Amino acid sequence: MRQRAGLSLDRFADALGYSRRALVNWEQNAAEPPIGVLAKLRQIYDVDPEWVVLGEDLSPRTRFGQTDWSRFDRITRDVELACDQVGVDFEPQVRAELIRGLFDDDPADEEANRKQLRQTLRAISKGKIA
Repeated sequence: MRQRAGLSLDRFADALGYSRRALVNWEQNAAEPPIGVLAKLRQIYDVDPEWVVLGEDLSPRTRFGQTDWSRFDRITRDVELACDQVGVDFEPQVRAELIRGLFDDDPADEEANRKQLRQTLRAISKGKIA
């Protein structure tokens, strides 16, 4: 799921609140992740916990429906580009929540959401929003 989302080990571990080393151990089956990781994966990335435990295919199932990964990738790039353009940087979990919030919005509103994102980030970068 981490690789499909294009997240580095460090960013994914930070988003989940664990160390890079812990994540490497989980990915190499050297250790089992705590059960709480399932809840975080569901909350942040909408990944079905049952798939994490039992899934064998390469495409993670979501809890509430199929994920449009190309749209997710596009929104991720939009958020990263907008953050770079206005000079703001967020903790990985905050960035993941931003992406998730935009992903949850109606796809028909995507262009308006992109404009709103840039305006909001500009306001944050100028200290107008805490």
